[in-house]
Amino acid sequence: TITIAMDGDRKITANFMAQYDLMIGSTTGGNVSAPGEGLFPDYDAGTVVELVATAEEGYGFTSWTGDVSAIADVYNAESTITVNGDYSITAEFAPVYELTISSSAGGSVITPGEGTFTYNEGKVVRLVARSALGYAFVGWTGDVATITTVRSFSTTITMNGDYSITADFGCGC
Repeated sequence: TITIAMDGDRKITANFMAQYDLMIGSTTGGNVSAPGEGLFPDYDAGTVVELVATAEEGYGFTSWTGDVSAIADVYNAESTITVNGDYSITAEFAPVYELTISSSAGGSVITPGEGTFTYNEGKVVRLVARSALGYAFVGWTGDVATITTVRSFSTTITMNGDYSITADFGCGC
């Protein structure tokens, strides 16, 4: 609203900017801490909104889903969205599991390495073992139920729980 003193001829133009709504939600395992969750109405066209997804203990952020074409990086928990339409987006979370990897004498695991690593549920992890001179790879032992090929030095494991595995080596005699 504006008041204009009409003390002569005036030309007045009203300029309008498109405004859009942003609906934000999350799955089990976390929330959207910025700008929050729910309906955020009346963003001016072209407004850049910061998005921050925060995972709960035991969960990890996987991606933004829904109307994601205007999100800078759908796989980053801290991203932005440029509001140029009505959008509905969801922060997706999945349980995370630990993979503990070790090796027997005579070699090592070079991919992803040895130690404890954290992965989202369903993640397929590449495993590569390398034998030392005079040794040969024998197989993977431990929690091997989701390893693709237990007797192959190069294989994958699908993370559906906490797993502890060992690359076993024997004399290459």
